[in-house]
Amino acid sequence: MKTQDELRREYEQLLEAEDFEAAGKILDLIEPISDEAWLKILHDAPLDDEPLTPKEEQRIAEFDAFLARRIRAQTG
Repeated sequence: MKTQDELRREYEQLLEAEDFEAAGKILDLIEPISDEAWLKILHDAPLDDEPLTPKEEQRIAEFDAFLARRIRAQTG
């Protein structure tokens, strides 16, 4: 069994490869983190002062669509 850190790394790699379906399957195996841990990650993240490229904007839109499909499928 993979550790949570290994699963998170695999998830990130699948996102980079734009394999959203496989990333979604890995996401199901990752345990949620606490609110405190999430806020620490968010607080420690660098501010992004560069605009998104068209490719990044497209990837975000594709991922949003994937998440919307996933939510619809889970809620029936």
